[in-house]
Amino acid sequence: MQSIAATHQRPIPHASAALLKPASEVIDGPYELKSLSAPVLRGWLLDVCVYLFANATGWLFYPRLAQQGGVSAVLHGMRIPEQPLFLPDTPRSGKPETGCTAANAPSASDAVETFCKPAFCPPSYAAAMTALPASSDAGAVSGSSVLPTTGGTGHQGLTVGSSATVSDFHLAYKTGASTPSLAMENIISFLSASELATPHPCHWLTAWDKTDIRRQAEECSQRWASGTQRGILDGIPFVVKDVADALPYPTTAGTSFIANGRPVLADAPYVSALKQMGAILLGKSSLHEIGLGVTGLNLVTGTALNPHNPAHFCGGSSSGSGALIAAGVCPLAIGSDGGGSIRIPASFCGIVGLKPTNGRVSCAGVVEIDCSVATMGPMAGCVADVALLHLVMSNHGTLSSTSHPAVTLPSPWPHPSLSAGDTKALEGCRMGVYWQWFEDAAPDVVARCRSAVTVLQEQGADLSPVVIPELEHLRVAHNVTIASEMLHHFKDVYNNPSSRGWFNKDVRLALSIVRFWTPADYVTAQCIRARATTHFNRVFETCDVIITPSTPLTAPPAHPTALQSGESDLRLTSKIMRYAVHANMLGLPAISLPVGVDSKGLPVGLQITGRAWQEGTLIRMAAVLEAALTPSAAASVSSLKSVVPQPMLHINPLTGARSGL
Repeated sequence: MQSIAATHQRPIPHASAALLKPASEVIDGPYELKSLSAPVLRGWLLDVCVYLFANATGWLFYPRLAQQGGVSAVLHGMRIPEQPLFLPDTPRSGKPETGCTAANAPSASDAVETFCKPAFCPPSYAAAMTALPASSDAGAVSGSSVLPTTGGTGHQGLTVGSSATVSDFHLAYKTGASTPSLAMENIISFLSASELATPHPCHWLTAWDKTDIRRQAEECSQRWASGTQRGILDGIPFVVKDVADALPYPTTAGTSFIANGRPVLADAPYVSALKQMGAILLGKSSLHEIGLGVTGLNLVTGTALNPHNPAHFCGGSSSGSGALIAAGVCPLAIGSDGGGSIRIPASFCGIVGLKPTNGRVSCAGVVEIDCSVATMGPMAGCVADVALLHLVMSNHGTLSSTSHPAVTLPSPWPHPSLSAGDTKALEGCRMGVYWQWFEDAAPDVVARCRSAVTVLQEQGADLSPVVIPELEHLRVAHNVTIASEMLHHFKDVYNNPSSRGWFNKDVRLALSIVRFWTPADYVTAQCIRARATTHFNRVFETCDVIITPSTPLTAPPAHPTALQSGESDLRLTSKIMRYAVHANMLGLPAISLPVGVDSKGLPVGLQITGRAWQEGTLIRMAAVLEAALTPSAAASVSSLKSVVPQPMLHINPLTGARSGL
């Protein structure tokens, strides 16, 4: 099938197009970031638009859509002096990371051992590892008296109420308060109930196997009973976004067809490492089809619903990973991020998500979809658990320790300053805030995030206002880049009329629109990538991090018609991605953590973006903020006391306590 772009070429930029100054000379400019102006499409209207854009008639409608979305002005209305940059430029920074130390290790297991040493170990991990084990004559489980009922011992009390963390699981197994087999039975019961929920099942997993979970749990229980457990991860449940390989399950990328032609022969490296350390794979978590969406809507595998309110989306595309952590099912999840796909569900679900520097984590064993902007990364219920999983994913033995800068972590693990006489925990950290960008969000989001910035200042971080030009150009460039790469990887399916209908309607419509972009448009997007790199590098000359909300709104409601027959809402999509795309296009690390709730009780996320390869700084700042926002500490350090409550749908696998299902 010949592309529309091939038969209806748009005019190339000509002499009347504006010639931009070199980015090095552009240090200021108006804030002009836009949201698309497009109708919400559902039902018959969605069907009609899918048909029109998939056929030759689409060229009649595309020019108006491109004009309304700002695409024409960026791609056709200017000439860019920079050469294209087809991959993120992420050199080692000459700026030191205050309070951080290299934590590289030859293998994932060595990395975990390093994390548990005094130089790095979070207090919750130290407490769990030094707790007295169950007495040899204790027999069966000693009971749940040592387990928290209102908050995990390792949990900082911020993200997901009484969710159990890695250190909680380890403490429970070590003291005999629970066993892997008992905990997994509680999880199996809860997941079974989630699939029977009304009016819609929760659809958090695309595949899981009760028999396999029980097999793994029994092996873990036997090791714990015999004293041969494999360390702090033995018996810890985790899930993998269904774009990475994890036996015994197929990899679908949220589609009905990928698994048919792509057999899974081995685990992705970090999945294999987690299994070798005794972690229990629960299954494959759901996602927006091929990652081309930020709500999680998927009629093929089912739409993951938000545990905080099942009438709302949980964000995407790492939807199930975010929801399962928020629901307390597991403390660890693997996600991927090509356009905010870790950070958006982290924000909507009230958990912690880290997008590492592009290239930090191996792409082996992952479906190739959007390779120049995406990376795999960790999601968890607290900062300490994200740091642990980050170490595992970055030290799996397949990358040379000399090919990238060392993985860094806070050393020692930071504590918030709780009184006037304390040393400021973030002394020397420099934050940059572009206030017009920061405040382009819902009032509740701005209020919670402003309060969090105040807490960071109270902890010693310096705040400087900054300006980042041409964010609108970067938005368009990311859209062109990620969608073009997706269409390239799935062109054989899309270009065949008999298989095009395998895609969800919203994905099919998006891919149809991509056909109007030419190779020259893609090159223009990469020139914009080069300009944006200059703009952000200028900010990082004087700031260690850039602070924004994670998303400009909280989790949007899921319209009943959308759940039944699909939806395309380009306006909402572009709005949700307002603070996401710079990290993907430029390869920068960024972390999202919850800082409160809005008036509806839905979580609000704060994002911290850092220099390439300096994830340690992000983890350090997030750990201090997380600890400072606990109910016990908040009164001492600020007036902010809005923590994230326990979701409506929730379980503590160690006690069996559950709600909503």
